[in-house]
Amino acid sequence: MSGKEIIESVRFGNHAAPSSEYVKTDTGQLVTPEFLALLQQTLSGKLAEPKPDEEQDPQVRALAEELAVIHLPEWHSQVGRKLADPTVTSIKQATRVAEYLVKRGVRVHPDLEEIRWHPTPGGLPGAFDTGMHTTPDENGNWPTPDPETFYDLDLIEVKQTDEGFWSATHPRGLSTEAPTKTDAYATLVNQLRQRINEARASREE
Repeated sequence: MSGKEIIESVRFGNHAAPSSEYVKTDTGQLVTPEFLALLQQTLSGKLAEPKPDEEQDPQVRALAEELAVIHLPEWHSQVGRKLADPTVTSIKQATRVAEYLVKRGVRVHPDLEEIRWHPTPGGLPGAFDTGMHTTPDENGNWPTPDPETFYDLDLIEVKQTDEGFWSATHPRGLSTEAPTKTDAYATLVNQLRQRINEARASREE
């Protein structure tokens, strides 16, 4: 009822003002610096550097880095049937798990490596980038994929949106919209060409 007036306001005991250690994000959320560091770690796909007084066993660190963000290649059955697309996964508490596995005798042996992951040049952060896997040649040398193999034109998909526009997308994180199907495709091709040229130029530096 509009005739009522507030006599007293009550603050519950479990309600506390945010700590001064909190910081406000661009969207107005209050988070701790530790949370921001964890978020950055997740986006980059890398573990945070240990503090000087928390130096880890190199074997533990090497294994933990492998477990923190795992880039899985396309998966096939023994008869060649495709079971899953390339994906990215992770293991929570990677360092703790690594410490346990090292105690169990598990080690990272680069000389036993049969498959190697390469990040997409100029692509998404490591935690979201499916990248590409390669295998060594007959001489045991590891090839360096050409940027054009990451940005394959055959992977472009063009669909019409509900609004009538045409949307062109590429699994490497690129997309565009245009009034016509041809324009959408051509614009995305130009974006792919730019990414390829930038990657090749950075490789030559």
